[in-house]
Amino acid sequence: MRRIVVVDSGVDGGQPALRGRRVVIGPTFGPAGQREAGEREADVLGHGTAVAATIARFLPPDAPVEFVSLRVFERSPTCDFTAVVHALRHALALGPDVVNLSLGTTSLRHRRELADLAAAARARRVRLVAPASYGGLPCDPGALADVEAVVGDANVPWQTPELRPHAGRLIWFASPLAAPDADGVRRLRARGESLAVAAVSGCLLRSALG
Repeated sequence: MRRIVVVDSGVDGGQPALRGRRVVIGPTFGPAGQREAGEREADVLGHGTAVAATIARFLPPDAPVEFVSLRVFERSPTCDFTAVVHALRHALALGPDVVNLSLGTTSLRHRRELADLAAAARARRVRLVAPASYGGLPCDPGALADVEAVVGDANVPWQTPELRPHAGRLIWFASPLAAPDADGVRRLRARGESLAVAAVSGCLLRSALG
């Protein structure tokens, strides 16, 4: 069984692309590292569900893959990034193949912690996937050497992300567009770099399946 952790707003397993998939709802993380477990309100924002659905579209219907959802925000796509650090630490303890982070911060406040976690992930052969930039500025953790950094490029065909040398490192270029058959609601819940990151996660997970 392969495992992918989606650190986001939650995942609704009832979304058409996720039906029949194994979806595990993990804890919600707050800025002080507190965890809120148990059944919670469904993915109100829909961002995490759109990300997970994009990843699922790269996989065969019967692929032995477990999606684990760790929530760091709920009604808007923002949070204290300390919550993300705690969620990422928890994610690595689960032994996943891929961790999808369709989010980032331009602040350097957490760089040392994130760099340590990224190095630990690399040592365990866990692929951390995150955007290389936000608003035209480099952002963490995507700017770190041990992370699979992603740039959205509408010229890249959907489902075929490309790894290219750029600015002294290898960076993924992936389509920031929704899947051609995505429903209209899903198009509104996540777009741009968020979907490009999910596309790379899906590609990497598909490769891990062999």
